[in-house]
Amino acid sequence: MGEMVKQLSDVDVAYQVLAEKGSPMYFRDLIGKVLESKGRPVASVAHAMAEVHTQINMDSRFVHVGKGTWGLAEWLPQRGGRAAEETAAAVSTDNNLRREKLLAEIQQDYPAAGVDAEEGE
Repeated sequence: MGEMVKQLSDVDVAYQVLAEKGSPMYFRDLIGKVLESKGRPVASVAHAMAEVHTQINMDSRFVHVGKGTWGLAEWLPQRGGRAAEETAAAVSTDNNLRREKLLAEIQQDYPAAGVDAEEGE
């Protein structure tokens, strides 16, 4: 399996790790397992972790279940029931809060273009 894992993308390896474990994992532990499984040297562990974390965040097979912990979307109840609706709402709310926080941070770093243009006149 080792050679096969090296041919898979990082996000596919993360999927396999979670599927084999059968329960959510803290993102650093999950990504550490991915990098260990791939067995390739990395110049910067922090950079490699950030890349894999971004891939996981963008892949719909994964779901953030809170406090830096990731699971598989397929583990969520698929149909009806109040628990499924509450779980989906909690995940959606968490994602929206993360997006709002990121947008606020970006806006602090890059002031509106109109403000800079007015100062120059």
